[in-house]
Amino acid sequence: MSMILLAFPGDKTSKKIRSILMHRGFDDVRIMSSGGEALRELSEHSAGLIICPVRMRDMDYTELIRRKSTPFYEVLLMDSAKNIYGRKEEDVVALTAPIKLTDLISTVDMMLSDVEYAYSQEKKKKKREKERLRAAKKRSPEEQMILDNAKAYLMERNHLSEEEAFRYIQKNSMDMGRSMVETAQMILMF
Repeated sequence: MSMILLAFPGDKTSKKIRSILMHRGFDDVRIMSSGGEALRELSEHSAGLIICPVRMRDMDYTELIRRKSTPFYEVLLMDSAKNIYGRKEEDVVALTAPIKLTDLISTVDMMLSDVEYAYSQEKKKKKREKERLRAAKKRSPEEQMILDNAKAYLMERNHLSEEEAFRYIQKNSMDMGRSMVETAQMILMF
């Protein structure tokens, strides 16, 4: 599960929110005393959620968003309606005080699910790209040309993206127990 960072100026608010979240099953909830401390902490982790007010001890939430080093951390604003309205940027989720417990839990759960899904998709994409590059390095130029021609044929005939065409060839080669080049040759023969 992803980490949740609480960056409120006072310990009282952070401790209360942390207690509520941990009681509801969110395990990794950490209290930060400032936005700068939250930025240092998130640079060491892959994905998560930062819950903060519009203004922290050392920075505005917009600066926090601008300076975060990973796209897999979302920001949840928790503040008074007076502080949020007129200051909230597009695509930023906010809860206004007084906050209902159910709203807090469901919002945190929704946001963490989105972050974790995006992070897992990015990891899968990087893994596929790495495998594709590794496989491409092992092929001769002639074999690579056969594979590229088969991909181009599938892209044109079946309106697939290059990645979809590659995966199609890859899946069929595994299903038939043949190399990707042999599968590509078969595709080009039909």
